[in-house]
Amino acid sequence: MDYTLFFEKNDQLAFLLLQRFFVKRNTIVTASSIFDTLPISEYKLSQLLISINSDLATIQCGKDSSISMPEKNILKGHNITTTVMNEIRLLYLKRSVLFALFNYQFLQFKTLSKETFMKQNFISKTKFYASGVELRKILNESDFYHSSNIINDSEYILRLHIFEFFYSAFNGIDSPFPDMNIPINNLIIRIQAQFSFLIKPVQKSKLEIFLKIWILRMINGNFITNQLISADNLSFEVHEKLTSIQSFIKEHFHVNLNDGEMNYLYTFLLTQEYTHGIQQVLTQTDYPLAYKLTDDLINEVKDQGALSDPQRFDPEKLFVSLTAIHLRFITLYIEPTTFISLDQIDFFKQTYPIFHVIINRFIEHIKDQKIMKLNKRESANLYFDYMFAFINAIPKELLFEKVHICVDFSQGTLYNNYIIKTLNGFANANIVIESNISRATDIYLSDFFSTAVKKSQTIWRNPPSPDDWGALGDNIVRLKQAKVRKLIDDISPLSRKEPDHA
Repeated sequence: MDYTLFFEKNDQLAFLLLQRFFVKRNTIVTASSIFDTLPISEYKLSQLLISINSDLATIQCGKDSSISMPEKNILKGHNITTTVMNEIRLLYLKRSVLFALFNYQFLQFKTLSKETFMKQNFISKTKFYASGVELRKILNESDFYHSSNIINDSEYILRLHIFEFFYSAFNGIDSPFPDMNIPINNLIIRIQAQFSFLIKPVQKSKLEIFLKIWILRMINGNFITNQLISADNLSFEVHEKLTSIQSFIKEHFHVNLNDGEMNYLYTFLLTQEYTHGIQQVLTQTDYPLAYKLTDDLINEVKDQGALSDPQRFDPEKLFVSLTAIHLRFITLYIEPTTFISLDQIDFFKQTYPIFHVIINRFIEHIKDQKIMKLNKRESANLYFDYMFAFINAIPKELLFEKVHICVDFSQGTLYNNYIIKTLNGFANANIVIESNISRATDIYLSDFFSTAVKKSQTIWRNPPSPDDWGALGDNIVRLKQAKVRKLIDDISPLSRKEPDHA
């Protein structure tokens, strides 16, 4: 969701202006270019700069951040980083009427009267109703109430999207509903003790927000009855653990949870990798589509020429990763906050071209056959999930598109070994280092050009400069693309279109 739609008008303009300096980092932006792209006057710009610099001074990471005007018509951003942008976005969100109304409508309406809410937020009755209309319009246009890939339960869908909203907006910078911090932290300790897992900071932030939304929805009278996990698949030990957590919540939050709610919590813990055993709980009998998609994609990898020796490939690790991806997508899919757009795909397209082609084909197949309904962001997220699963589970020595590099510098063995050791750090480039030229050699890497060598040559100075390393990287990419072009032509495409990644 585009959180800037919730901002007050001036904050929307301020955020748009800040984004210009975030994109440009510490370079300059002309005032005239701002007037050409934003609906502001010279006076309005000066007012916005005062407001922005004042806001930057209040946030945790913005002490050294500012926008200055070193000379007429020239503006310069200082230290406008990703974290600064996230903090400012959250600041603007927190002080917006629409965000306050969003909280009230979904998480406070039973525990807080309308009159008290309006008084606390200095909102008139007219503003309350007008903002309610505007909020509904934003949520409807953002498809907030619908999802095609999860259980058909409106409460389930609402909770998921409310959680995504807070998880993305707060992004580890701050914690929503701070009055709940102590009891929620104690609940997390109880959950950890029952399921015996260590928790990293990002995981804790995610679990904390999930638990807050979950409990607030129940306090306001919204419960789930559907169960994603069959009761037959819950072991006695797991049932006991969930019962202990259930008693803790009743005692500390005064909420009586049904079995469906505890099932919901366990589904979250499984799909978000807090605890293990997802395939033993979300089985092929209950979710045949997830397992069929996994089998089909593994067969694509085996059959389409990506592997130099398919018979040596053990698909077990890939099977586990892909099945977890598909089960998560079908049951409790939480949209990530990174790797969500087309702009981020180019690196993987160049570095793993065969993977890129197979994944593209498979996502197109899913969409063309209407196996799952995927929007652009979901297509992008599925692309990256598949790509990371492939990279982690398919041994590089089995990949077809290896680039062989012969290292032969005039300084001798010690220097050659140094270069070889450095090159071996480029595991993702899938290169093979040779000490002598062979028929398989693709690149001859040296400090002397040799007319006797008929292979592609990359000549470095001593020591190599960043440009030299860049030239080698470009050569590797070019040769890899040439190697896979024949394979790509041989892969019978379901569609030549690129999936809508963004």
